[in-house]
Amino acid sequence: MIRKATASDVDAIVESYSALFEHERIHGSTTQWREGLYPTRATAEGGVERGDMYVYYLGGKLAASMIVNSHQAAEYYEIPWLYPAADSEVLVIHTLCVPPDMAGRGLGTLMVGFATGLAIGQGKRVMRLDTNAKNIPAQKLYQKLGYRLAGSHHALHEGALDTELVYMEYLL
Repeated sequence: MIRKATASDVDAIVESYSALFEHERIHGSTTQWREGLYPTRATAEGGVERGDMYVYYLGGKLAASMIVNSHQAAEYYEIPWLYPAADSEVLVIHTLCVPPDMAGRGLGTLMVGFATGLAIGQGKRVMRLDTNAKNIPAQKLYQKLGYRLAGSHHALHEGALDTELVYMEYLL
């Protein structure tokens, strides 16, 4: 069952970020996340404090986490969205993380489906997200789930990562 994260989940979330960083050190990075910059313990703690961090456990082990809220970074307002929407009509997926040892089990699809259900339940009209331009696996997943590419933009992501992002959207 996917649920809101609590303070007792923070260590497991941070461990999943660390496992991903280690995997990417060995196998190459698709996320372009940077250990010590983003995501961090503060990312997880902030999500828990705001009540917008969600977790999924499988066999007693954290299998996935994500932040889902209506926050759109400044760059979102420069993207030529196909589905223009007021901020109150948008739900955004952030920091979706599946630890490497849990990959290949459909957990990304499960988490995106859950976020879509949240959006529908909240009366939202559009789902949005961003991912690194080099994160082809994530882009393919989102496209398979019906998201369309809206554009790209160079950004200082979360105020920490100087990177090229692609922006995707889904009409509910």
